Amino acid sequence: MSKTIISHHHYHNNSSSFTLIELLVVIAILAILMAVVVVAINPSEMFKKTRDTRRSSDLKTLNDAISYFQVSLPDAPLGNLKTVYVSIPDTSPTCTNLGLPLLPSGWSYQCSTVDNYQKVDGTGWIPVNFKQMDIGTPLSVLPIDPINQTSTGNYYTYVVGGSWEISAIFESQKYLQEVALNNGGDSDNGYEVGSNLTLSPLIFPHNWIKVPGNSLYNTSDFWVMKYEAKYSINGSGVNDANSCCSHPSFDTWDWGISGTDCPSSWSNINVVSSPYGSPIAGVTHTDAITICQSLGGHLITNDEWMTIARNAEQVKENWSGSSVGSGCLFRGNNGTNDSCGYNGADPEKGLNRNPKAKFILSNKEEIWDIAGNVWEHVMKDTNDTLVRYTPSDGGSTGWRWIEHTAIVNYGDFTYNEIRPSNDSWNATQGMGRINTYNGDTGSQSRILLRSGYWNHGLDAGAFALSLYWGALTQDYTAGLRCAQ
Repeated sequence: MSKTIISHHHYHNNSSSFTLIELLVVIAILAILMAVVVVAINPSEMFKKTRDTRRSSDLKTLNDAISYFQVSLPDAPLGNLKTVYVSIPDTSPTCTNLGLPLLPSGWSYQCSTVDNYQKVDGTGWIPVNFKQMDIGTPLSVLPIDPINQTSTGNYYTYVVGGSWEISAIFESQKYLQEVALNNGGDSDNGYEVGSNLTLSPLIFPHNWIKVPGNSLYNTSDFWVMKYEAKYSINGSGVNDANSCCSHPSFDTWDWGISGTDCPSSWSNINVVSSPYGSPIAGVTHTDAITICQSLGGHLITNDEWMTIARNAEQVKENWSGSSVGSGCLFRGNNGTNDSCGYNGADPEKGLNRNPKAKFILSNKEEIWDIAGNVWEHVMKDTNDTLVRYTPSDGGSTGWRWIEHTAIVNYGDFTYNEIRPSNDSWNATQGMGRINTYNGDTGSQSRILLRSGYWNHGLDAGAFALSLYWGALTQDYTAGLRCAQ
């Protein structure tokens, strides 16, 4: 009898399963792809463009509504003269709780309450009663900025004077470069619509830039002159009066030298941020403060200066080696022709400048002559506290230039108030040096000068600091820059 042998075969099918390692590899690849997509899309910039699109639409809507109102009621008031109406609500009718930038003399702010600020009956932030129109109001509510906060500078303003101007501040690079610069207004930072685009007192004026804030210095985003302050006859700085120069070889404005076109006072004169014209110089520290206040701003503070310098040091385009920490941080016009700086006019001006004279910030804004050209007056803080004890390297007593890396005693300063973020960077890396008095006894009160002037070589730089002057010292090598 034959036996049938039945063999049992076991089959293992592995064609549809993955090992743990394979799954991890797939997850890692997907994560990388997602990161690449996020970077390519840049969601932050997309959100900014979305908000800017709304701003553009809002201002057009407001402008059309006011145009219809004026045609319908040509004798009806549009608002008060020399008043900046603000889209942010406040319990104070003059917006005193908002911390808005200072206005020029004679101007004031006006705000509506949180219950009324979007109403269209004349009690809203725009004081026009659209309900008076025979055809009916073209607006159901008054538009407001998508952010509508003082801290970022993003809010709408409205100014009248026989005509009107409505303004907003864009966030995205696309709208800043393609719309704000070409809308026909007198500010390249703001978006302006209306029947007269020069009415505004320029809260954020032409050739000022927005600087990203830094929590280390308790600075929110702020505005600063793109160029050193210039005194201008015609408002642009182009045709400055050379008879006011302190010396034929040193083309700076100097109040200390008499001239028919020199101002007799720095209060309420025509000071601009412009690539043209000679930098203001020869002013005392007190004069510099007065100049900026007359513009509705303030003399730049050390925290603001350091916010700019620390931002610039982390942007690769500002380094001679094209990466952060490679080569040297540009020194601008410092009297030496090398990879860090250049030897230009005394001082430099105009549009055709050496690119080493500018810094590019992280938001792609450009600021010029922070690291050389003329010294710049700086307030130690908002109270303009004067310096009593200067930094020291522990060397021989007396005035001398010292390296940041050699400081052993900071005096009235801290590390972050005067030095770059990398504790090994010194003048060789383009930081500049500190002019200080070793062995200071605290018997003198001194002001801050930063940047360096056109003949300072290694001493000039974004982190350079001179503590040699008192509040009333004047010299043709020192000017100023305003902020707000």
